[in-house]
Amino acid sequence: MTEPLFQVERRRLADQVADQLMALIADGKLKPGDRLPSELELMKQFQVGRSSIREAIGALSLIGLVTVKPGQGTHVADFSPEGDANRIGLIGIGREKISELVEARIELECIIVRLAADRATEDDIHEIRKKHEQLKIALINDDEPISSDLEFHLAVAKSCHNSVLIRFLMELRQPIWHWMKQKAKYDWGYAKVYDQHEVIVQAIENRDGEQAADALKSHLRSAGERLINTMRAEHDT
Repeated sequence: MTEPLFQVERRRLADQVADQLMALIADGKLKPGDRLPSELELMKQFQVGRSSIREAIGALSLIGLVTVKPGQGTHVADFSPEGDANRIGLIGIGREKISELVEARIELECIIVRLAADRATEDDIHEIRKKHEQLKIALINDDEPISSDLEFHLAVAKSCHNSVLIRFLMELRQPIWHWMKQKAKYDWGYAKVYDQHEVIVQAIENRDGEQAADALKSHLRSAGERLINTMRAEHDT
């Protein structure tokens, strides 16, 4: 009998449930503050046992995507400015760790965008372009741009079709939110952000992974440097 070239690992049911719930959050089908269905309802929807549901919810709670309160149920975490400013998920980010956050985000999203340029479906590209244009609309209407900015990056991540990389980015979601909040607070120029996103979108549409990665790196590096300098200035005052 021929030996298999590799072993296919069966993914745990809890991981599959967690990934599907994360996808619903990333897609905006479950929004911040929304209450998740009861354990019983989730068991019926996913056709799994109670232990798998509890493990999945526990994993999402650990990385800060959901909050579990006795008697109140499980809710999608609030990542808005009105949310708990002290809750930053799995990774604690202090001033001394900002440069590490910038470095980690650049490396992670460059990998993601290369894969997105190769793997994105036409529907994925349409969604990326849609989120990109939502930022333009927010800027024209003088609306808060942070949600549109974050949703653009999540749409790119989703199009890489790698659930592990998507999970890594979701773990950074809260620190990234605060990064974007600083960008808006100090008026770093969101019009430039739109233009930088446009280069990324065009590279993905052209299936040019290296150009997409270069454009993303330039975009995040310029914003990251400003973030580091701002945090240092605040610390010195």
